[in-house]
Amino acid sequence: MQFRYKLPNHLSDQALALEEFANGGAQCHVRLKDGTVHSGLLVSNATAIIAMRGHHDLPFSLDSVSSLFQTAEDRSPTVRGNWEYFDAWSP
Repeated sequence: MQFRYKLPNHLSDQALALEEFANGGAQCHVRLKDGTVHSGLLVSNATAIIAMRGHHDLPFSLDSVSSLFQTAEDRSPTVRGNWEYFDAWSP
């Protein structure tokens, strides 16, 4: 499948360290190069950002991302739904 927001190699390497809360799915935050932090992202199999809560498109470019990281809430989310999926497939 082609993903709209395929992770570049350096972010894919970081995504490998993310703890999954579902088969292949890891919730995380991103830190942009300007220091801005965004939460509520869903990464699939360390290959792509496939969803973000509250956004139909990423509100930033992948080129502006400096890192992916998780909080305790990301590792064991209390809310496991309400995603806005970016790609045309059914979860």
